[in-house]
This record gives sequence, structure tokens and C-alpha cells, in this order.
Amino acid sequence: MNERRILTIDDDADINNYLKVILKKNSYAIETATSLEEFFKKIVSFKPHLCLVDLNIGDFNGVGFKIIEMMRRKIGNQIIIIIMSRRDSDEDIQLALECGANDYIQKPLDNKILMSKVDLYLERFNEQNAFPFFAIPTGDLECFFELPLTIHSITEEYIRVLSKNYIAKGTYIEINNGFLAGHNFIIKEVTLDREHGGYIFKIELDEQEHAALFPAIRKILIESPPIT
Repeated sequence: MNERRILTIDDDADINNYLKVILKKNSYAIETATSLEEFFKKIVSFKPHLCLVDLNIGDFNGVGFKIIEMMRRKIGNQIIIIIMSRRDSDEDIQLALECGANDYIQKPLDNKILMSKVDLYLERFNEQNAFPFFAIPTGDLECFFELPLTIHSITEEYIRVLSKNYIAKGTYIEINNGFLAGHNFIIKEVTLDREHGGYIFKIELDEQEHAALFPAIRKILIESPPIT
């Protein structure tokens, strides 16, 4: 069975009906939930590959943050989580991402944005090569992805890189080209970048990396002052 399954939670019947129509039209299997109890029961029975989670359910303002945290704590990172919200503050979006969401969609929902994000995440899914659902613990495993990064700004203490893809704070990354090739860094800070439609990641240089990269960084700073 190669169908890709999506589970949504939203207490708005119109939103649920809209999602059913648009996602089924694009060949996705979809189930909807309007309550926390129904949602977590369907997590077990329906086994979704992606969840669309509204931040506010009923009278519980911001309950979506708790849903994300609970899913990551109990299930791990196997399920893609995209939040839906009428909130447009960077703080709310940042908090949802820090809780473990992969991405966000602003309400009112836009067909093109919705499908571009869903397709982007689920096109990577291949049933034949997938691990058994929830069968692998996530605590001590290593996982490797190749993602495009662009240098945003440089100082002598840290470097900021830009990506369309979200990378969690605390993640180890290795850069494989340019003067940073072969060096490993830890993501220290993640900031939403609305201007470029992505995320800015701050990586600090430890003593060893600073010594190794200092000549190249100084040359860059002398030739072109950093953008801040």
C-alpha cells in the first residue's frame, strides 16, 4: 500500500471539509479529528505520515503546542507535523517549531501553499523503503540529510546560515563546500526569516574551529564587511 496518509485536527468543520476535498483531490488518504481524544486514537489506528495541527482547539487556547510536544515525546520524529494557525506572530511560530513542528501554514489556508508544503514533505516518503511504523527508537540514532545552505552573515564569533528547511536547535551539521568544508557545527539559535521564506541558523565557533577558520574569516571581513 503506497498511499500517503494525512491526519488533521481542527474543531472547525468547514476547515476539515476543505482539507478532505483538496487532499483527496491530490490523491492523499485523509482522516480528520475535532478533539484530542479522537486525534490520538486515529494516530494509532490510521498511522498517518503527516499531521496538520491547529494551534487552538475548542476552548483550549494554544493546545497545539502541547499536542506537538506530546507527539514528539511519545512517538518521536517519524510523523511530519505542520501547524495551522491564524496567529501571525513570529513568537508563536517560533515556539511551535521549537516544540517540534516541521513547518507552519497561515490561516486562511491557501491551496497552493498547502499543497506545496504537503507535497514537499511527503514526496520524500517511499513505502517500500520506509521503516516499520514507530518501530525504531529515536534517542541515540544518527540520521543524515543533505540540505542547501547559504551564508547569511559572518563575524569572528559566529556564522549565520540561511535555509528553506527547518533544522532544530542543537543539531550537528557539517558543511561540505567553500571555506567551511569539512567543519562540524552545532545549531545554537533558530530564527524565522519571513523576508527570504526560510530560517536563519546561528552557529558559534568553538576554540578549535575559531583557530582553524580565523584567517579565512578575517580575509572575508576585511574584503567585505558583514551584513547584520
